[in-house]
Amino acid sequence: MAWHNNVHVDALWTINEQANAWAWIDGGWRKFEDNHDDSVTNMAILCAHAKGSARAVNARIENTNRLREIYVW
Repeated sequence: MAWHNNVHVDALWTINEQANAWAWIDGGWRKFEDNHDDSVTNMAILCAHAKGSARAVNARIENTNRLREIYVW
């Protein structure tokens, strides 16, 4: 797992399927970790806030390009 610090959420993508949401962070599409529906919802809210207000984020991305954790500054 690697932290990507001081990066931005440049795009978001979701579809009407259970726990299927993605964000373009630091040059690549990152699927939200989908172990729990609530975590997908919460990360989507944080990413939308970061994108809408052009805030920097620190994102923990697993080797599988899954967004596991995110902090919005």
